[in-house]
Parts: sequence; C-alpha cells; structure tokens
Amino acid sequence: MSSKQFYLPLVALLWLVAGCSKPATTVVELSGEETFRDGDLILRCGHGLESQAVTYQSGSTYSHIGLLQYDSLQHVWMVIHAVPGEAPQGEPEYLKREPIREFFLPERATVGAYARVNCSDSIARQAARYAEQKVSDRVVFDNDYALLDTSQLYCSELVWQAYLHQGIDLSDSVRQEVPWTFCREGEAIFPSTITNSSKLLYVKPFKTKTL
Repeated sequence: MSSKQFYLPLVALLWLVAGCSKPATTVVELSGEETFRDGDLILRCGHGLESQAVTYQSGSTYSHIGLLQYDSLQHVWMVIHAVPGEAPQGEPEYLKREPIREFFLPERATVGAYARVNCSDSIARQAARYAEQKVSDRVVFDNDYALLDTSQLYCSELVWQAYLHQGIDLSDSVRQEVPWTFCREGEAIFPSTITNSSKLLYVKPFKTKTL
C-alpha cells in the first residue's frame, strides 16, 4: 500500500534515517508456485520512502498486498492489485493484473510473502474473480484511502472487499488510526491488518538474495 499523499513529518524522519546511500539490489526468489491457489494473498515491500512510511506506521514487514489468480492461457500466476505510481505518465492509476514476476521486479520489491485464507477453494476463487472484475471495470487507485467509498480502492481495501463479498471479514473489524494527511477518514486497513487476521491459515515469506 502506498500513496502520493503521505505523512510528511514521518517521511522526513525516514529520509534522515535512510540517508542517501544507494541500497544493494535484493531479489525475491519465488518458490512454491505449484502450491498456490486462486485467491491466495501476495505481499511485498518496496525500496521507497512511501513503503517505509507504511511499514513504520503499521509495524509490518510488508507495505503492499494483492490477490493471486492463475491465467490458464499464459500459464502464469497473475497478481491483481491496486497501486499508484506505476501507470504510464498522464494515464489514470487503474487496478492492475500482471504476472507475479513483474510484481516482484527488483525495483519494486525487497521482500515478499504469500498467505492463504481459511476457506474453501471455491470461495477463494470467487474472491479472485471479484478482484478481476474490478480490473475489468477500470477502477482506479484510491489516494484518499476512504473505506466508505468503494468506487476507488487501495491495495488492502481491494483484498478486504474481495473476501468481504464472500462473507469473510479479513480485517476482523480492526481499523488503524492514521494521520489525516495520510487518510481522509483518519483510519485505514493496512496489509498488516490482514496478515494478522484470525481468518488466515498462514503467511509464508519468500527467500531473498542480495546482488
């Protein structure tokens, strides 16, 4: 989860902590793809200050979340997610459905994990289809982080809504208070809200290597 409107004092602090040195390139090593199922959750954290702001604010390893869906025509796992800053210049920030290896490009991810919701395969598959429909509907990223307005969606809101429509509340009704400069409603669902949910069977990190 990231935003063009993030908490400026926090970002300033993170900038001072991080300094100006160029980090080493970290690569997420994908494995276990044969054990994935449609509707599994996929997580990452990036290099940028926005990712650092989210992980700092939420106390989590991961700043971004999406859903997996297998593309039988391309024979590849796809990630459906809502993310800003990756659309071509001047174009709306539509929800994306892209191959998992693009989701984990080194410039986009330093760490990653996948998680499974404690539900049947059919329910998980329906959750993925819900998210896929939002891509088809050309829903855009929600820069206001407004849970009461579902015409636009941010990353963890998309995942939450996808399963909520199947009768599963992955937030466990938990909301985290955040600065008004970050979120219009003053509270949000973070990726960590979902990874801490009682509705998950597991969260499994991927291995990484440094180049």
